[in-house]
Amino acid sequence: MPRSGNHGGLVLVAFGVAIAGCSGAPPPPYEQWVTKSAFAPNPNSGNAFDGYVLCSRQASEAAHEYASFTSFERRHKLEIIKLLGPAVSKLAQAARLTCDFRFMPHAPDEPDSDFSGMRFLRYSVVWQIQNAVEARDFGHAVQLSLLANKVGSDFLGGGSIEADIGLQWMDQSRSAIADAIPEMTTSQLSQLTSGLKKALSGIHGFDPITRNETQNFLAGVQWLQDHYREGTLAEVDDFLGSSVRDATTYLKAIPMDDRSKRPAYFKGFADEAHRWADWYSAQGALPAAKRKSEKEMPVAEERPWKRYAAALFTTLRPILERYDRTIARTRLAILTSEVQRQIKISHLAPKTLNAFSQELILDPYSGVPLKYRAEGADYYIYSVGQNLQDDQGATDTIFESPDLTLESSNR
Repeated sequence: MPRSGNHGGLVLVAFGVAIAGCSGAPPPPYEQWVTKSAFAPNPNSGNAFDGYVLCSRQASEAAHEYASFTSFERRHKLEIIKLLGPAVSKLAQAARLTCDFRFMPHAPDEPDSDFSGMRFLRYSVVWQIQNAVEARDFGHAVQLSLLANKVGSDFLGGGSIEADIGLQWMDQSRSAIADAIPEMTTSQLSQLTSGLKKALSGIHGFDPITRNETQNFLAGVQWLQDHYREGTLAEVDDFLGSSVRDATTYLKAIPMDDRSKRPAYFKGFADEAHRWADWYSAQGALPAAKRKSEKEMPVAEERPWKRYAAALFTTLRPILERYDRTIARTRLAILTSEVQRQIKISHLAPKTLNAFSQELILDPYSGVPLKYRAEGADYYIYSVGQNLQDDQGATDTIFESPDLTLESSNR
């Protein structure tokens, strides 16, 4: 009897320990949604990317006194061109190399300091193109334009911020030289055509941008989770604005030790990050005419992180719109350059674009060849633009609507 009583006591103690263990279980672990690390550029890496980072830092330092300027007088432009001369020379050397873009995700409130100097490098190169065109030094203008397009196409290997930098390089350099195309020699036109083709071939579609931007989306999830853990969600409200306050109120009410609701919340938020990136990857692979509206993305109307998603997962839409314009106009620039070269040789524009590759003549808006008609030495070439309708080449003062054309009065 004592034996069985002692045994029963041990069972009760063990059961009590088990109960205590369950009630004192640690909260579920937090997932690590993205891993970030600093990048240390190596000037001898043989990778253009390292050179771009170093040139950007050098340019930022050289032009620091102009950091707050939003407009520039001619004397400012000349001074910046002079200050950035060494950095631009190094940029040209770096651009001769193949670029393996080293994308580094960053939280929403982290400045992309590595590329802050790219703005001044772009200003300097574009202003020099404009000066060369004004001086009728078209050979130098072509060289600078091809430099800008190589840098621009390389930056399309990053996420949305880097892609925006790259698209600005391509757009502004092309706009600066477009009016000069009819006045170039056949040799200059041939150089421009082949150089732009090479830059365009270095762009591997919209998918690399979405893959990288996925990491930025997840960095946003990580950023929100970190503020939740630290009890500093007020800083999220301050940064994102009043539109997210209801979402913050909901998140604050979730206990940190909740073993189901809290992990499910951040997992659901991270899953939506992937879904938006996958959606834009699929849409970006299609011509604009075949894309679906964002409203058709299958996602629940009511979800507790909806406001956060609206603030953090919307960067790809404007980049895709700009990407379409840039690709269309780069193709128009290549075709215009080659048509002008043929006119200078034979005094006639080609009757059709059949001699060009199907990819080169493809309109990213319609998914069919760019519009072209020619009679004698006169020709018209354009994209249907965002309205997806052929308006016979009619466009506005920024050459964008209703039809999209090369940014030139010499169309």
